[in-house]
Amino acid sequence: MTQNIARFRISRIIYNMKIQIKIMKKEVEFFRYFLTIALITVCATGCSQKKEVIPVSKVSIKTPFQELDSTVMSSYNGSKKTWILESDHIVKILADTGHILANPVKITVFDSLGKQTSKVLSDSGSADASMQVFTVWGNVFVKAQNGITVKAKKLDWNQKTHRVKSNDCVQLTTLKGDVLRGVGLDAEEDFSTWRFLHDVSGRFPNFRERAEKGGEFD
Repeated sequence: MTQNIARFRISRIIYNMKIQIKIMKKEVEFFRYFLTIALITVCATGCSQKKEVIPVSKVSIKTPFQELDSTVMSSYNGSKKTWILESDHIVKILADTGHILANPVKITVFDSLGKQTSKVLSDSGSADASMQVFTVWGNVFVKAQNGITVKAKKLDWNQKTHRVKSNDCVQLTTLKGDVLRGVGLDAEEDFSTWRFLHDVSGRFPNFRERAEKGGEFD
């Protein structure tokens, strides 16, 4: 009797253990299934949020330009030459028909009859798209055909109006040696006439002798 009871208890224990093992297996299978679903969900979410990244260059593309060395450029009005530009280095913007930057600058200017009126020298210069408005700067020196010389920091020459202008200090020396200085200049492109805008001063060699002889001061 006692042996039967012991066997029954052992069988009961073994049976309970088998049931617990089955339950644990089901829990493990459920955990694996849940983990698999979770991983698939995470991957799907990550893939749906991921976007294609279009590569963008950090270097911006500047306006295309052309560089010319030891160049001579000429402009004509019909058959008459209006100016000649000589420079060691010219940068020409390709998007613009005529806009250039040159250094150094040597310009020879001609009148409507094709006669040379003046020469312009400077460290740098530029022309607008029409190549009719020039700006020169840096040790500007002008030698007109009538003997007048001009020194300035900066000058603007407008071929349309045939005027030379400046807002800076300008020094003008005549053929007789008179030296005139002023701030701001408005002159004909051949310097046949000119005027300073303000702060005018001058030095006239042999002033008394010339005055007594009725000489002109120009």
